[in-house]
Amino acid sequence: MKKIFILFIVVFVVTLSMSTASRAGEVSVLLEKLVDKGVLTANEAKIIEQETKAQVSKEVAQKNSYALPDWVQSIKIKGDIRLRYQYEKTEAAVGSRNRGRTRFRMGMEMTPVKSTKVMAGFSSGGTDPRSTNVTWENTFERPDLRLDYAAVEYEAAPWAKLVGGKFIFSDYLWQSTDMLWDTDINPYGFSAHLNHAIVSDWEGFFNGGVWILDENGVSKHPDPSLIYLQGGAAYQNDKFDAKVAETWYVFNGVKGYSLDNSANTNTRSAGVLQYDYDAMATSLEIAAKNLFGGLPFSIDERMAVFGDYIINPDPKQQNKGWSSGIVFGHSKVSDRKQWQMKYQYVALGTDAFPDTFPDSDRFGGRTDVKSHEAIFTYGLLKNVSVGVDYYVSNRIKAAHNRESIVQADLNIKF
Repeated sequence: MKKIFILFIVVFVVTLSMSTASRAGEVSVLLEKLVDKGVLTANEAKIIEQETKAQVSKEVAQKNSYALPDWVQSIKIKGDIRLRYQYEKTEAAVGSRNRGRTRFRMGMEMTPVKSTKVMAGFSSGGTDPRSTNVTWENTFERPDLRLDYAAVEYEAAPWAKLVGGKFIFSDYLWQSTDMLWDTDINPYGFSAHLNHAIVSDWEGFFNGGVWILDENGVSKHPDPSLIYLQGGAAYQNDKFDAKVAETWYVFNGVKGYSLDNSANTNTRSAGVLQYDYDAMATSLEIAAKNLFGGLPFSIDERMAVFGDYIINPDPKQQNKGWSSGIVFGHSKVSDRKQWQMKYQYVALGTDAFPDTFPDSDRFGGRTDVKSHEAIFTYGLLKNVSVGVDYYVSNRIKAAHNRESIVQADLNIKF
């Protein structure tokens, strides 16, 4: 009876130790004392500790642990680190530039209330919303770690989600390329996503939101903001999938204003934006799966063609943009020997879209740019990959100033 009571205490302490990392050492100390007193053998102590921790881990994963609140058991942590070598060559510059860069990101999700998810993440980088890179410079300086996103997402129904705060927008605005939106941008504001089955293999979806671009305090100029509405449809079966969407962008308070983090290529008058940027955009992707049926290497055989088109009716010239490309290989590179090849072309007119948002690696995020990009990614291990990204870009109307960028990356996800 005494031994059973002591074992119960051991199990209780081990369980509590799993909920607080700082107490993990106390369990080992207790087990060692019980071994010293002859209550347990060293082998019994080891088995008790391992089995109890395994059981507690299982209960936490199933959200059945009595030692932890439900919302704590629902926490999911994820992150990644990227090491990059970057080579840059611009015709106007004397010589070239070689750069070492690091990106670190970590995020978490938790569900404190039913159907409500809290999301937050941190990343390396500075104030630039289009970059989370840290450049190796300034004699080993200590770079910043900043709030990358913090948002609340509510699932009103299986077909309806709402989000507010600073959030990752990929679930709330679909784009087939990064012609308009750099993938590092996390907007402030509110968005909604609705989706519902239409007919067999077809699903309709709607995205919309209000994003806040700036805050003017007591200024009479309205706070710059963006309202967007996107409607589309998606098709999927065993051999094909396709997606198409039409997006309407309505910018408020942008004309006559100067947005922060601009690449300074949009047309300006007296230092502020001359045009409005309300625009219509179309996005499309069509993919075939298992197209070649039994290639002699490991691949899920997905090949897709994709493209985006945008027009801003306010200016009469340089008001359009388009992109197209092809991707072949595994749909995601997340394990060893998986790979993917991708090519895309982008041509974005001077005033087709605000120059604060496009991919910053494409000539610094400027508009008035045409660019070729080729990417190859290969999986070394599970969650470990290497990749090469090559850009060749030119200005469209401005004096041609060819820029070449090569990025070689090592990515590790956890």
